[in-house]
Amino acid sequence: MSPGGRLGVVLGLLAGVVGAAHWLPPVRDREPPALDKALPNALGAWAATDGVPEAFLPPDDHEAAAVRRTYREGERVVWISVALFTHQDAPLRRASVQQIYPETHVALVEPADLTVSLDGVSPTTIPARVIHRGGRQHVVVYWHQIGSCVYGSGYWYRWALVRRILLARRGDSLLVRIAVPVDRAQGLSRSLSAAAELGPPVYAALANTFSE
Repeated sequence: MSPGGRLGVVLGLLAGVVGAAHWLPPVRDREPPALDKALPNALGAWAATDGVPEAFLPPDDHEAAAVRRTYREGERVVWISVALFTHQDAPLRRASVQQIYPETHVALVEPADLTVSLDGVSPTTIPARVIHRGGRQHVVVYWHQIGSCVYGSGYWYRWALVRRILLARRGDSLLVRIAVPVDRAQGLSRSLSAAAELGPPVYAALANTFSE
């Protein structure tokens, strides 16, 4: 099926969820744990301070809660954002695909992929985007997470969310983003290796806190 066809299927399913809401019980998401406690202040040798450059990881107006931290290890720096979305049976509460990485005031956005074993068992391919801006670059690696399940594909994430809304009457999910500057001398591979290093401990912390 073409990407346009898959998108049509997902939109149709979401429309069906809205229509079924008249007969189904309301979505009742559980009270979530505090995100600032879910994301550790230290990840191995990486120590964190609060905040990230919003130009690199733009916020989403639909977030129910979010935590953003800058991690440093020696001269290396990584920015991490974890956002919680709830009650996504309502269109205005869903995560926006236009706010995952910067798309305006940039010279070029290049697709890339990163394959990493977030759970230490099964390799997962998660999307990445290389952002070119003002002669500099940074890469954004991201995934959606429902409980302990990771979705690198936007299509499969939305399908899982539809099933969750219909069957479990839950509409909560996480969007995890890791941004790393790209050094011209060391190249993209080093930036992706930093994301691959921090991805598993971030996933583990969130999976333990937001387990089903």
